Amino acid sequence: MIKISQKALTYYFDLFLKNKIVYLTGSMDRADYYKQLGWSKSPFIKSTSLDIPIIARVDEYNEVCESIGGWDRIMVLTAPIGYGKTTFMNQLVMEKPKEIRYVISFNAYEPVDEVMQRIVSTLPFWKRNFKNVDRTSFGETLQKKLGRNRMLLIFDEAQDYDIELFKWLRILNDRCEGLFMIFIGLAGLEDKITAEASFRDRKSKSIKLRTFDNVDLEELVKQRIKWAGGRKSTPFEECGLKRLVESSNQVPRLLLDNGQKIIEEAAKDDEFGITEEYVEKVLGEKQKPIVLNNVYEEVDDGGDVEYIPEQTPPAIVENHDFMADLSPTQQDIVKLLLTHESLSISELSQMLGKDIRSLGSLIRKLRGLNKNEVIRKPNVPYPVIIRKGKDTRMGRNQYIYTLSDNARRLLTWE
Repeated sequence: MIKISQKALTYYFDLFLKNKIVYLTGSMDRADYYKQLGWSKSPFIKSTSLDIPIIARVDEYNEVCESIGGWDRIMVLTAPIGYGKTTFMNQLVMEKPKEIRYVISFNAYEPVDEVMQRIVSTLPFWKRNFKNVDRTSFGETLQKKLGRNRMLLIFDEAQDYDIELFKWLRILNDRCEGLFMIFIGLAGLEDKITAEASFRDRKSKSIKLRTFDNVDLEELVKQRIKWAGGRKSTPFEECGLKRLVESSNQVPRLLLDNGQKIIEEAAKDDEFGITEEYVEKVLGEKQKPIVLNNVYEEVDDGGDVEYIPEQTPPAIVENHDFMADLSPTQQDIVKLLLTHESLSISELSQMLGKDIRSLGSLIRKLRGLNKNEVIRKPNVPYPVIIRKGKDTRMGRNQYIYTLSDNARRLLTWE
């Protein structure tokens, strides 16, 4: 008879528990829940990675191709938050439109010099000699480098770009006939571009993203589960999957948010057969938003959905030159903080009618956390704003922000 020590018994018993995921508490760790399903990751993660399955937008893609073929060189594409604008941009990058040789996507606030650098670095190395070429002559030089080829520039979150960039792009558009541009953003982007006289007469095409139907979204969930390493729609039963899709109101981002919440609760409950009743138990009534003007927002620290009316920030007369170096939305943030002791991102989003994701990026820059931004704008007294901690705002415990003492002093200097 083979004798096994108590220490060895303890080791193999612990190993058995780990491999079989049998927990005496009845609550499963999320990573172990994924392992039981064969997942290497959550299928509901939000990412702009090009390898994540997407629903191809055939109609909008064909519309872009037709516009390029018809020589519509400036296109404006708009949609509410969460409809998949960035995903469609990635689709255009992965599947270049007909007659386009080079596609360059921009997904954050970039100044003119960075846009120029990205364009040059995309060209073959033997065409990258732009020595002694300034902003004014860049378009003519680029056209020579392109020859008969065509290049497409795609600007995501374009509503937050600086007017200076729009003005330069207008000059670039005039001097490089092989260049096409797509500006992607919220509904207000159309008004911003129309208000810019230099672009008003050059805008050729307006495109709006359509909503997906429920069949497409069900297929998206299945594709993502397969991508994560799972099978079919498991752990969702057919009725549970349908209820999840219905809860999204045909908004892809909300589908992912709700899916992740359900999976997290299912891991705690050791639930491997997610039904319609389970989905409703997890999400509750608050996850069924009422559409207002076809726009929804996510709050920054929890994923609840809110509907936000546009408001105009109060007019403030700037008393120092550094404001001119900030983007229009950054200026609006500073103006609001000049008249409020502190504000959360959700409050700023409500007041400005802006996407929380883009506001968060701009706030990080105003805090001086973007090294390139700090170097590029030596006249700005970083940090312009600071984080004070957390406070209850709009019924939630959120980070709040205020102007730095130095920025407030400069703005109120007489």
